[in-house]
Amino acid sequence: MIFIGLERSEKQKKLSEYLQNNNIRKVFIISTEKKEYDTGNVEKERLDWSDVIMYKYFYRLLEEIDPKCLIVIDEMMRTQNRSELTYNCAHHYLNQTPHRLIFEYFPFIEQKDDFLILLDFQDKPKYRGKGFEWGMLKEQDIRVKKAEMKFEILPVPISAEEKAEYFQKKETLFAELGSKNPDTIPRNLHVFVGKYKKRNLYSGKIYVARNSRFNMLNVITYKNQSTVSAIIIDFPHRRIDFNDYLKRVTPPMVSFLSTGLPVDNYYAESFRKWLERLEEFYDQASISE
Repeated sequence: MIFIGLERSEKQKKLSEYLQNNNIRKVFIISTEKKEYDTGNVEKERLDWSDVIMYKYFYRLLEEIDPKCLIVIDEMMRTQNRSELTYNCAHHYLNQTPHRLIFEYFPFIEQKDDFLILLDFQDKPKYRGKGFEWGMLKEQDIRVKKAEMKFEILPVPISAEEKAEYFQKKETLFAELGSKNPDTIPRNLHVFVGKYKKRNLYSGKIYVARNSRFNMLNVITYKNQSTVSAIIIDFPHRRIDFNDYLKRVTPPMVSFLSTGLPVDNYYAESFRKWLERLEEFYDQASISE
């Protein structure tokens, strides 16, 4: 079974219900989450992302996992590469038993095609070599709880001199690019315009930025484990990092400080389109509580 959008307590409930209704000898939890699950009197073992491919686990688990074991795949969609070694090793474990629970907060990292990673966890042979189609959502037992999110832009006024400085910086970055990845230009510009936003940071509010360059107590980074929804100074470069942030914060409001300069508009539009793709997935899926 695949569950999308569940909070931690809801996952625990589904796990407990499964153990009550099935004769399970041992639970193997493969998870990037650090909190433990309660399996009652049933023995359990937890593996992190990095453990899955290690020899000291791999061969032992192939011998130990049998049809009376339950495998819980918890927030393990970490890369868009369906052939990633960690996924492939997990498939070997899953082949040993029909009992599996697959938990993922968002149905994809970037695009709807990423959902095939979860379908592979459910039934790898069925989806091998196939591209994603909406009809696949009807082929498996998939329960979807919609993640409600709002997005707003908080304008930051800038001067004509600052705007000119931005475009000069852009020209310099292009001139110095050489053989470097062109993606470094918007990354660097997005961080660069953060200095124009600093005067709009107020002590009574919490903000989040890519790094700790602001040296302010109320500005956290995405690596910070805060569960409080913060005002966005700059988006992280990797979508998975922002998804991880969204999974853990409340309320589900994304407020972005934007200078209106092209690089801020680019990141804002990228996130807006991601939200549209997410909404399309929810529209296609059967929403359940």
